[in-house]
Amino acid sequence: MLKRFRPDDPAFLEQIENRLRAGLRHAGKSGAGLLSVTLSVPEISSTGLPGIFHELFYWCRPAAQDEILALGEAASFSAEGEARWPQMSTAFDGWRTHWQHLDSDHTGLHPLALGGFTFSGQPGNNATLPSARLRVPELLLRRQGETCALTFTFGVRPDETAIASAMARLRHLMTTLAHKFAPARTTKPLQRLDDVQADHAWLARAAQAVRDIRSGRLDKVVLSRRVSFHSAEDFDPGRVMADLEQQYPSCTLFATDTPDGGTFLGASPETLVRLQDGEVYCDALAGTAWGEGRATSAADRKLLGDVKNGREHRLVVQAIAEALRPVCARLEVPDAPQIRHLGQLRHLWSSLHGRVKTGIGLLDLLQRVHPTPAVGGYPRQAALNWLAQHGEQREDWYTGAIGWLDAAGNGEFAVALRCARLQGRVAHLYAGAGIVAGSEPQRELAETEAKFAAMLHALGIRNDGSGQQ
Repeated sequence: MLKRFRPDDPAFLEQIENRLRAGLRHAGKSGAGLLSVTLSVPEISSTGLPGIFHELFYWCRPAAQDEILALGEAASFSAEGEARWPQMSTAFDGWRTHWQHLDSDHTGLHPLALGGFTFSGQPGNNATLPSARLRVPELLLRRQGETCALTFTFGVRPDETAIASAMARLRHLMTTLAHKFAPARTTKPLQRLDDVQADHAWLARAAQAVRDIRSGRLDKVVLSRRVSFHSAEDFDPGRVMADLEQQYPSCTLFATDTPDGGTFLGASPETLVRLQDGEVYCDALAGTAWGEGRATSAADRKLLGDVKNGREHRLVVQAIAEALRPVCARLEVPDAPQIRHLGQLRHLWSSLHGRVKTGIGLLDLLQRVHPTPAVGGYPRQAALNWLAQHGEQREDWYTGAIGWLDAAGNGEFAVALRCARLQGRVAHLYAGAGIVAGSEPQRELAETEAKFAAMLHALGIRNDGSGQQ
């Protein structure tokens, strides 16, 4: 392996092609299904999203040194409606049954299926992403700790044309990575496109939710908002992601292109489900405070002792525990939450951890846990019915999830929060607030504005708190 190199060095790329061909010769021509070849490479960081490509998937946890950058489509499956879960499981099991993987460098990094899904089984009117999708990429750049590898996957036994196409894709990516730089931050003149009538309608819905909660119809419901901005120049997804990485290294960063040429991206503070060698982990993130300035123990104690936020958080912990217990041989549920600081926000946070029973996979867990009361409400069906009756619309994968799973059964999906869809000069931002007994609609509206701050900062916008940017 070359000790010093640029990712687009012709000698390096030639070496990769020779090793790929050697791996394919070793695989032979027998068999059917997917064929993946994983090659160890020197560290090539994709952090910050090097550019926007067709059929792009980006997923990164900077603090854990875990990066995924994927291009192309060797296999793909999409599903709609409530049957999406068994349909995805069937498709993934079919891939796994006939998936040959060569890892002659013993990297230990498996090929991946990458995906995401919407909040409900039916996407909203303005959705550009499917209700649920799994995709096996043709080219995968993966870094996990000090291990970095390229994985090429072919849907059929590759001929010369397929190999040439794979190498052309790799050269394009490596050239982009070699010339990646952090664009200078500029403050864009922005126009907020939303009118005050949308805020009035949201406040009216929140007030109705409080009344229905007090009447006993349900305990909690989460209302979402969308705000949109127009810029004098196109938004740069790479610069946005670089800012999010710098500001929120403990979050899960994600991005995918949309069929209309846009980019859906964000920085999620909440793991929906992580499964590693039979151990399951789920975050309960609910109960929010802001506006106290720098992190202080007094502000933390205030949030920990807040009755309204405490009630909201307990509902989420309770619902996740109820979903996991039937499929876990062991489950550990924290007695009390901790405080998680994210920018100007403070969240009540609990991490549930257990051991799943034999035969339980990641997709099974996602179906059981999603949607948690942190994004839907409680009881689940009562909240979903209320949202449908009151015209709740959520675009793309916002409050759904995005993540990955491998042929060994491991994987991780993060709740798609703190996110936006960039479409040229237009940015749509999404945020929500949980309504429970004791909620004040005007304060819940202010909470959504505070949650917009992370993405506003990444877009180069400064929010003065008055709603004028």
